[in-house]
Amino acid sequence: MKRTLITCSIFEAELKHVLAGSSCEVDIKWLPAGLHCDLDMLEKSLTELLEASKSEGRGLRLLIGSGCLPQMKELAKSYEIPVLSEKNCVESLLGPERLRALEQNKTMVITPSWIRKVFLAPDGVKRFLGWDNTDFRINFGRYDRLLVLEAGLEPLSDEETLEFFEIAEVPIETEEIDLNHFKEVMNRFLA
Repeated sequence: MKRTLITCSIFEAELKHVLAGSSCEVDIKWLPAGLHCDLDMLEKSLTELLEASKSEGRGLRLLIGSGCLPQMKELAKSYEIPVLSEKNCVESLLGPERLRALEQNKTMVITPSWIRKVFLAPDGVKRFLGWDNTDFRINFGRYDRLLVLEAGLEPLSDEETLEFFEIAEVPIETEEIDLNHFKEVMNRFLA
């Protein structure tokens, strides 16, 4: 069984880890993390990759949260391909119930990739939205804490954590997770 996944690089470490034990042959076409900050750019990039991948036929899959682009489901339907039913990458790692429980009390739940590829990277929200440190503080001001899900694959360094805290000014905690739920999601999605 061969599949082609169009996916966001926010999943990269977790996806490679889960696919390492898979019997499915998977070709991955990566989109830059953070494209959902510019919906026009996300739609354009997705459409270009979908057009270039049409020859993959029934093996093509859109592994991007169904909530990352308002018209994601319609776009996938127009190409007659499946799209991830979870609303975003974090929900696919945990499941909707566990995510909602962790988001209680003004908590933002993210992964190390979110910090590295979206918030700290020069080509992340700094480029897409033109954010400076004041914008970070305003946008993160509604949270009482940031919870980083750590699967043990690419942990944040102390320096990265400190750098992110300095711009967000919100306490950062970590929680270890396993990838069992994500593995189940991927097994269903690749079937």
